[in-house]
Amino acid sequence: MRKFAALLIVIILVVGAWIGGWLWAAAEARNQVDLLAQNDGETNPRITCGTLNISGFPFRLDVECIDGTLTQLDTTITLAALRASMLVYNPTHVLVSAKAPLAIDDAYSGARSRLDFTGLQASARLVSRDTLEGFTGAGWRIANISLVADGVTWNDTVVDDMLRMRADHIEAHLVDLPEGRDKAARTAMLGAYAALTNLDLPQLGVTAGQSTFEAKVDQLPDDLIEMTNPDAIRNWQARGGKLTLVKWQGTQAAPDERFEVTGEVTLDAIGRANGQVTYTTKGVLDRLLAGFQVPPLQIAAFKGMPGADGTATNTLGIADGRVTLAGFLLAELLPAF
Repeated sequence: MRKFAALLIVIILVVGAWIGGWLWAAAEARNQVDLLAQNDGETNPRITCGTLNISGFPFRLDVECIDGTLTQLDTTITLAALRASMLVYNPTHVLVSAKAPLAIDDAYSGARSRLDFTGLQASARLVSRDTLEGFTGAGWRIANISLVADGVTWNDTVVDDMLRMRADHIEAHLVDLPEGRDKAARTAMLGAYAALTNLDLPQLGVTAGQSTFEAKVDQLPDDLIEMTNPDAIRNWQARGGKLTLVKWQGTQAAPDERFEVTGEVTLDAIGRANGQVTYTTKGVLDRLLAGFQVPPLQIAAFKGMPGADGTATNTLGIADGRVTLAGFLLAELLPAF
């Protein structure tokens, strides 16, 4: 009987602690949202919710902001609904979903636009380099950040709806690449991937286009806290960090056009970019540059060496922050630090 009573007391204490912990977390979440609503909207963005719902007891924590508004200087963003969820026993993995529309209003320029979508979901997951160290808040790095949206439409709404962009499907991912991690040096590598399906860009003459993007960055710190260091970019350069554009490509059927871009960039000791970018195109530069009344000889120079399949290939050089094409200066990039 005494053992049963002792077990019952332990169960009551555990359940009570769990309930108390969930209630504390819910109250803290509400308090943080209330603090965001008190920001001035200038030095720090002000975020308010028409309705704030917190639910999910006992194993989840769901925070839902309905009719949310973000104000930063002259820009106001409104969203029908945003919901963030996490499991209480796995707080390093957060799921996010949203409801359209999302409206953007810039009082300074007068620009107004609206983003509609049939579905939008995102997730973020962190992983620690050491379980015990993770309890101190150190050693956490990005495992995966993803965003997937369907039925996306972006309209300019200054006068009436004017289509700027439409896509059946958009997805973007930022993932940890285990092969690029150096445990001894405490560095990590992140890979980025994005894809757009049936993309329409009326102003650029793109209809039912397809595009994918893949890149990676090495020599990153394997602790997110270090990324907040004011000298984070300088430290990345000192470790020999490199940004690699593995491949960015796009196609459309009518007219028959395509492009492919690859390259890599590093920084020197004073933050200037160095590297090169190689691009192969078919039809894209002819149409776009002709629209700006660029002479045919200059279009040919931008396109580069023609290939037997109707494509042309060229390379941009980047040295000491100076971007050149065939020895001609095109632009000067500002130092990164």
